[in-house]
Amino acid sequence: MTRHILPTLLASLALLSACQEMTPKQDGTMPKTLPEGMVGRWGLTKADCDASRDDNKGLMVVQPDSLKFYESQAKLAEIDSATDRVVRATWNFTGEGQKWQRDIVLTLSSTGIYLSRQDISQGGMKPLTYRQCVSP
Repeated sequence: MTRHILPTLLASLALLSACQEMTPKQDGTMPKTLPEGMVGRWGLTKADCDASRDDNKGLMVVQPDSLKFYESQAKLAEIDSATDRVVRATWNFTGEGQKWQRDIVLTLSSTGIYLSRQDISQGGMKPLTYRQCVSP
């Protein structure tokens, strides 16, 4: 039971962080890319971070304007609101011959070790919390 406390706590914190007021850049525009701290490889489990494995289904590779998963990828369409730690954006997904669009909130923990992904689209999946993959 204690294994589920940390992810649940982090998901709850992500939801609270998403409620914080997010402001545009000083010139009034939203950024076009994700904050640098979110860019990298993130895994749901330690095994997901093992680059030698071909079954790392919980790996999320974050680039400044894209997300890559095991069987799908997403291109950043528009950032709706952003801070250095919380980004709410619309993403265009493709995978397994299909296309779809999702509204997602990404929340970087204050330590930079965890990244939560919450799909706020209607019928979206439950929030997921990833841990930063570190190079050996």
